[in-house]
Amino acid sequence: MNKLMYFVLGGAMGAVGALLLAPRTGEETRSLVADYAGNVASDAQAMGAKASEAIQNGVHQATEKGQAALNNLQHAADNATTAAVDKNDELRAKIEAARDRIAAQVKQNAEQSAQAVQDAAPGIADKAKNAVDTAKNAATNAIGSAAGAVKGAVDKAKDAADKGAQEVADKAKNAADKADKK
Repeated sequence: MNKLMYFVLGGAMGAVGALLLAPRTGEETRSLVADYAGNVASDAQAMGAKASEAIQNGVHQATEKGQAALNNLQHAADNATTAAVDKNDELRAKIEAARDRIAAQVKQNAEQSAQAVQDAAPGIADKAKNAVDTAKNAATNAIGSAAGAVKGAVDKAKDAADKGAQEVADKAKNAADKADKK
C-alpha cells in the first residue's frame, strides 16, 4: 500500500513539475493545474475509499478468522476436557480394580497364614508337652540326685560325728585311766 502511495505522489509531483515548466500561459497552466489538482483530489478520494474498504474488509476477515480460531480453540478445549474426564474415569476404574485385587490377595494370604497356624498348632502343643515332660523328668532326676547327695553328706556327717564322739569317749577313758593310776 505504501509503494502505491509513493508512486501516486511521485506521479503527481512529476505532473506539477511538467506543468510548471511547460511553455503555456499562466492562465492555461493554472487551469491545467486546477484540473489536475481536481483529478488528484478525486483520485485521492477514490483511493481513500478503496483503502477504507480494504481496511474494513481486512478487519472483517481478521474478525472472522479470529472468531473461527476462537471456535476451534473452544472446540479443542471441550474435546480435551471430555478426554480428561474419560481418562480420569478410566484411571479411577483401574485403581479400584487394583485395590480389589490387593484386598483379595491380602485376604487370601491371611487365610493361608491362619490355616498354617492351625495346622502347626497341634505339633507345637505336642512339642511343648514333650518339653514340659522332659523338664519334669530332669527336675525329678535333679531332686533325686540332690537327695542322694544330701543323704551322702548326712551319712558322712553322722560317721564323722560318731567317729568324733568315739574319739572323745576314748580320750575321756584314757584320761580317767591315767587319773586312776596316779
